[in-house]
Amino acid sequence: MNIKSLLIGSAAALVAVSGARAADAIVAAEPEPVEYVRVCDAFGTGFFYIPGTETCLKIDGYVRFRVTATKGTNGYQQNTRTRVNFDARSETELGTLRGYIRMQSNSGGANADVAQVTDQAMIQLGGLFMGYTESAFAALWGGGVGNWGIISTDNGGVYGYHQVQQIGYRYDAGAWYAALVLEHDANNTNWTPDVVGILGFTQGWGGAAVHLGYDETAKAVGVKGIVQLDVAATGGTLRVGGFYNNKVGNTAYGLPMPGRAAGSTETANWSAGIGYTQSLTDTLGMEVGYQYLDGFSAAKGGTVKHAHVLEGALSWTPVTNFNVRLEGHWGQQKTIAGVKTNTADGFVWVRRSF
Repeated sequence: MNIKSLLIGSAAALVAVSGARAADAIVAAEPEPVEYVRVCDAFGTGFFYIPGTETCLKIDGYVRFRVTATKGTNGYQQNTRTRVNFDARSETELGTLRGYIRMQSNSGGANADVAQVTDQAMIQLGGLFMGYTESAFAALWGGGVGNWGIISTDNGGVYGYHQVQQIGYRYDAGAWYAALVLEHDANNTNWTPDVVGILGFTQGWGGAAVHLGYDETAKAVGVKGIVQLDVAATGGTLRVGGFYNNKVGNTAYGLPMPGRAAGSTETANWSAGIGYTQSLTDTLGMEVGYQYLDGFSAAKGGTVKHAHVLEGALSWTPVTNFNVRLEGHWGQQKTIAGVKTNTADGFVWVRRSF
């Protein structure tokens, strides 16, 4: 056998063997396409696109453990709160379409409500909003300078906080914003809702807002005005403001007198206060505030002459999303007869946010 024949025979053998092995080879399937979660920066930090949609979703909340002590009681109360917020948004030709759900429960202490699940639920399209959340008199949906009370503590002083079913419209024009809100609370017994009107503006130095509420059932009017000043020299925030309510009784937009007797429905005629918030270090902050409330005279059926509220807090955040807070509240009311009643309480909490 010559060399040429040997080479040709070897090549043929190799082709035959390779063909046999190719017939037995396992062919790997192509991987399925994977759509990874994309960050959505159109609405701020923490939003991501729901896969397969143009809807942006944010999930956040906290777990909080709090211990509260109250003057005149034996022992202390412990409370653990869990809160999860779902915020879904997308842009449409009619404006931002938003759905917001807050799920919350408390266990332990006087405020235990383990069965509570949906604490807030709101729908928004452009400037139109509806659902269940804080009364616009206390806090306008979408934020505002006049939201909450004059004092910036977690307790917030006295500002008529309550949650209601509502439908409203908000208009933003640069630094100015205005809103009209129809509200339905437990006191509504007919077809006519309560009404809240709001006008406010924001500037580089702070801002101001006026909230006007009409309680249809009680035929009562409540007014709240707050001015906020950002103190450039210290980096702190100063809030001053006042409230007015034209009727005694359990009105939707009146301020309940602190320390009042159980079952009383008396509300303050007017109130004024001041609050200040200041960062002391990169991790430590403080809040302090004072509020004065004046009751109705005996001729108008009231028993409380006036009341004082003093609150303060220290807030420590040693690492991101971990907060320890110490807060205290003192109150005093004086009746028409000159009888004074003092109240005091305070709490410390540990909170992990996400």
